[in-house]
Amino acid sequence: MSTSAFIEPKSFPIPDDEQERLRSLAGYGIVGGPPLPDLPSVVELAAYVCGVPNAVVNIISATQQIQMAAFGFEANTCSREDSMCAISMVEPETVVVRDATQDPRFAGNPFVTGEIDDVRFYASAQLRDRDGHVLGTLCVFDSEPHDLSAEQREGLDKLAKMVMDVMELHRHGQMLEQALDKVHRTSRELQRSNSSLQHFAGQVSHDLKNPLTGVLGFVAMLSEIPAVAADPDAKRCVDRALSSATRMWRMIEDVLSHASLGGRPSFTEVSLDAIARQVVEDIGTAIAASQAEVEVGPLPTVVGDATQLRVLIQNMVSNSLKFRDRGRDCRISLTADESETGWTLNIADNGIGIPAQDRPRVLEMFTRLRTDIEGSGIGLATCQRIVEAHDATLVIAETPGGGTTMRITLPKPADQVRLALVS
Repeated sequence: MSTSAFIEPKSFPIPDDEQERLRSLAGYGIVGGPPLPDLPSVVELAAYVCGVPNAVVNIISATQQIQMAAFGFEANTCSREDSMCAISMVEPETVVVRDATQDPRFAGNPFVTGEIDDVRFYASAQLRDRDGHVLGTLCVFDSEPHDLSAEQREGLDKLAKMVMDVMELHRHGQMLEQALDKVHRTSRELQRSNSSLQHFAGQVSHDLKNPLTGVLGFVAMLSEIPAVAADPDAKRCVDRALSSATRMWRMIEDVLSHASLGGRPSFTEVSLDAIARQVVEDIGTAIAASQAEVEVGPLPTVVGDATQLRVLIQNMVSNSLKFRDRGRDCRISLTADESETGWTLNIADNGIGIPAQDRPRVLEMFTRLRTDIEGSGIGLATCQRIVEAHDATLVIAETPGGGTTMRITLPKPADQVRLALVS
């Protein structure tokens, strides 16, 4: 029995669960919002796996098809009536069409007839939420007819599930922002109860582990697909995704451990050089989008909490990207100096800078100097707390030529200081 019905005057099928589907879609907060930074890599990998020049994540709203990320062409929006994916989203399984001109479902579609495009090969895997509602598709297509192998079709299905995991992570991020708003409204009470903050951190970390587990699983399975293993570009994309997701998993595990220990840092020898390079790799999409140049090192091995120092560096580099000067190329450098008593990490950018009178204030919770730039106002406050936990100092200065330089001085252990003084 069909699960959809056609209603006039619309020329696209309406799923029986349309209202529930639209409510679910609204809950992800992606329609009308900024692009999700992880999706471009997924659609690029979909094109490689399927051997086609074009791939796209299509979200189907009540009236439109919104292309959230595309490879091979510029993402755009069209009416739902013109969408091929508005048809395939109500099919019982993944749609693979060798030649759309020979398929009665799509032969008259403007993407096939030449009115909009000349699609011949077309395949789409549905994007299903946890309750089974179809929010859109991961679609691949070509202007030449051809087929998908069983391995390629399996890869497309797995990548569609990965798209949903990315959307789930985004939804959890929105939940976190809402939770932070609540923290702001009740900050006086929470300041008197540090245990509440520890519980909050532990709960958020626990919630993030569930979709991340799916990401790790699907990426690991993708790496075993022969078509991926045989393609150097596809294998590089999978290896980087697996490496980043694994580091995120370890970081969440560390945060959970940190929360359970009552927020006490665990000091060990930490390579700032290795951490900084991992940060640059993990936020590589944001760096590329900003067309930024990030220079690292060499940086020393210091004594500190590896998880907290990684958060410190990532927050500061991300801040430099966010507050870059749009009138010139963004440049960020991470260097270090050593003295008898400590190491100083310098994170310098050529961005818009921070006025001297505002520098003490930006380290306070929920302070935002620029309301036109997206942010929660907790990044630098978090950095300040990490600095304090390490008995370190943070100085905000101006970069010569314009911009901001953050100088974090981490103390050496007492035995190293004594040895330096004696020698």
